[in-house]
Amino acid sequence: MEKSNAKKIAFYGVMAGLMFVFLLIETFVFSAFFGNFTPAILTLPLAVALSLFNGKKGMWVGGTIFGCCSFFLAICISNVIFLNPLVSILPRIFIGIVAYFVYYFANKLLKDSQNEFVSEILPCALAGAFGILTNSVCTIFMMWVFNSAELAMVLSVIISVNFIAEIIGSIILAPIYVKVFKKVHGKL
Repeated sequence: MEKSNAKKIAFYGVMAGLMFVFLLIETFVFSAFFGNFTPAILTLPLAVALSLFNGKKGMWVGGTIFGCCSFFLAICISNVIFLNPLVSILPRIFIGIVAYFVYYFANKLLKDSQNEFVSEILPCALAGAFGILTNSVCTIFMMWVFNSAELAMVLSVIISVNFIAEIIGSIILAPIYVKVFKKVHGKL
């Protein structure tokens, strides 16, 4: 039992490191080309997948890790908005929770399908899409609560552009990440 817990902790530690590296790359690469438009195309699907692959007991993990990575990155690059953990961490916890329940209900509805896309990939893609929607809505709301309405409006425009890229990335990548995690998890 202890060996299994140690492996899970190590796995989540490696995923947290990978998520932080993805976030760094996205922040610096996209900001170099697009300015303030820095969509989390790799990071958010990873957060969704971490929340899906281990079932109900781990549904909050992916979003929480993403929020913590976002908070630490804000410290590193002095991003004033995300220095508040109620903006950077709290809304992100709900990514995995919403994604998990969307996945759960979609999987229940579609599990009898003979088509692999419909029974396995579509529930993950839907969960990814709703996880991204949750992230965008909750994060913009918390920005609005803790900042001026004008700043939230500007950020909502930026995030709406990011949202399109993130939702496409999540619909494509979340099912791939989940499949890989399930294979790796089976070998742990």
